[in-house]
Amino acid sequence: MATVIRVIDGDTIVVDLSGEATTVRLLNIDTPETKHPDKPVECLGAEATECTESLLSPGDEIELAYDVSRLDPYGRTLAGVYKEGSLVNADIAAAGLGVAVLFQPNERFYPEVLAAEQSAQNKAKGLFGADVSCTVPALAEAAISDLGAVEETVPATAEAVGSALGLVSAAILAGKAQSAVLQGLDSSGDAVSSAVWASRKATYLPLIAAGMDRAASVEKKLTTKQSDLAQAKKKTAAKKAPKLKTEAKAKAEAKAAAAAKVKANAAAERKTAAKAAAQRKAAERKATVRSHQLAPKKTYRAPVQKPKRKNSSKSGYTGRRCYAPGGRTWKPC
Repeated sequence: MATVIRVIDGDTIVVDLSGEATTVRLLNIDTPETKHPDKPVECLGAEATECTESLLSPGDEIELAYDVSRLDPYGRTLAGVYKEGSLVNADIAAAGLGVAVLFQPNERFYPEVLAAEQSAQNKAKGLFGADVSCTVPALAEAAISDLGAVEETVPATAEAVGSALGLVSAAILAGKAQSAVLQGLDSSGDAVSSAVWASRKATYLPLIAAGMDRAASVEKKLTTKQSDLAQAKKKTAAKKAPKLKTEAKAKAEAKAAAAAKVKANAAAERKTAAKAAAQRKAAERKATVRSHQLAPKKTYRAPVQKPKRKNSSKSGYTGRRCYAPGGRTWKPC
């Protein structure tokens, strides 16, 4: 008989045994790790600890039952723990939060724990359920569901085929990754998940393989359709090429003709403008000449000389004078 002091994790407790605090490792059951110094908290590890705490509270009176080996390599006491006549080791397994393990020579409680584990499997509880994303069934069923969601209908258009092909390829990659993760559990060191996978892989592996084969078949059909559409597009383009070439040539010629016409029009406009300018200049010159012709010419008129009065007594007369135009200068006539 012993008294519970505290729960360490799902399969380890501390009890008061004959006045001494004693660590007890429950026999023939293994729960997910929560306190391992070199491992992260495993899937449902916290839930397994909570389950054991709900079954064994501090102060509870329990009975320890032993097998062949009393201590494990870490010095913990190995025992089956009974509370009010119920084997707590099996109760944890029945909740789906632990798996049955057999470490010879201790096998006394293994059959009862294994039966409890089988009951949890049948009810899809805890580690055997798919309602928690980290469990083995959740991982396997997600892969199967994703592969099963692949549409087998092959679309008619190239765009739709490309989109469908991308989805199928992604589903295949995800399925391969999930399958690798699950099969890697055999050597992962996660004893609990490995045990769950070992008990369920005979069911899940064929389903995953079937889903992969189906997805690969759809991928092949889509790839073939994509190739056919590409070839058809290429042939159509080849048929249209001469017409397109002719149309392109006609457009180029029309463009060149339009450019030549614009150039010719510009040249004609420049010529017309030059001719008009020349005509304006000629008219201006003509007008200037005409204005000069119409202006009265200035003619030279010799000044009228007053007849010399005979017997004039005025001195200094030098004779007749011929004046230049303007009347300012003169010379003797």
